[in-house]
Amino acid sequence: MMTIKKLGLLIVLLTAFGASCDDIFGSKNDPTNEEIFDEGKIDPALENVDGYAPVLPFWSDFDAPNDIHVGFDTFVYVTDNNGVHLLDRADLSPRKSIELQGANAVTQDRLLNIYVSARIDTIIQAIDPNITWNLPAVFKIKNLNGAGDIQFIDTLIFPFDDASLSTSAAQNARLNRSSSNNYENVEVTGITVLADNSIYISRRGPQNSTNQIAAPDNTVLEFTRIEVNGVPTNKMTNIRQITTLNPVNPSLRSAVQLSSISSFVTPPQRDRLTDDRSFLITQASQSQNIDFRVLWINAVETTDGLVFQQNSSLLAQDTSQANGFLYEPGKFQQPTDVAFSGDDDAFIFVVDSETDSLYQFQSNGQEGVNPPAGADADSKRILVSFGGNGAGPKQFNNPGGVAYFRTIVYVADTGNNRIARFKLTTDFE
Repeated sequence: MMTIKKLGLLIVLLTAFGASCDDIFGSKNDPTNEEIFDEGKIDPALENVDGYAPVLPFWSDFDAPNDIHVGFDTFVYVTDNNGVHLLDRADLSPRKSIELQGANAVTQDRLLNIYVSARIDTIIQAIDPNITWNLPAVFKIKNLNGAGDIQFIDTLIFPFDDASLSTSAAQNARLNRSSSNNYENVEVTGITVLADNSIYISRRGPQNSTNQIAAPDNTVLEFTRIEVNGVPTNKMTNIRQITTLNPVNPSLRSAVQLSSISSFVTPPQRDRLTDDRSFLITQASQSQNIDFRVLWINAVETTDGLVFQQNSSLLAQDTSQANGFLYEPGKFQQPTDVAFSGDDDAFIFVVDSETDSLYQFQSNGQEGVNPPAGADADSKRILVSFGGNGAGPKQFNNPGGVAYFRTIVYVADTGNNRIARFKLTTDFE
């Protein structure tokens, strides 16, 4: 019997629970507000730079922000050392915050529920009622955007919600502080949503044997809503562990110390989103040489069911078209997050904490943006990736998260305690 000793949930409410989103942040139908939301303030001295220009001001008053997500409700969600925070796209006060220990990843499903990866302190009576375990967890939160009373409608606690550890004996065997495989050393590193409101969770940890029934720690787990009499509930269950991803040997289909995950289902909300269950992952292990640290994993329906395959097409690198590529060996050193733009541009963004850089790619793996209209036929993609260590307007210090919405790229600049925003100069009107 497991009881939760301490959730550490301090809800900071800056307005009444029952207030509407417009009551909280002002009407988003106002033309002035829309301009602020979408444009911010562009420093004229920076508007003429090549590639991405900063959208000012950058947002501050965070404690090492490590992930950022723009939801289907168009609000911005940020995790940092204090928990998860709700902002509007202009960061106009008030903010709303929930304190969560170790919060490090956030996403939103199409029902506007928020998922936050964090840690939880809990007692497992079957092991020892005097020991408090600190375990990875994912909290499912309703109404953080002000649509009603904030509710924690599900909490996934690991190892207990890993279906490959189906018995109490298997779960408890991973809770041994004298062992390096103690589950307190496991981390959930990313969460992303699919079109049917299922979620993928990326995970890393010390137990990565492939000769056992239990899934390795370095893997991706899929969760879907539990149905009762054919009706989906708010509760989630683990239906798949993607064990075809090699947890220890780098390849085009591996999961060596995953640091993030992104599906291809992202805002803006559309009448129909892709049913594709493929995803992007990043591998951040510093103890191994990994040629391809950002991987595109294809989900393919076969007669045997859904299988996950490498995307070998990205190995084709046409140097007459571009000078950089997503699958360029050694391109990344320590990628911490990846995001897909979800609009017609279909950009892929990667932040790397070792190079302190933001990288931008097209969906064919070529780095850069298309040359301007009227350019020579043999013109290559224009590189717009940028960075370098520092606190300048186009520098970063250990960036941890990246998101995109309506031509704006958002970066959780962890070491500078800020959220930086950027926009392509070609997108300025």
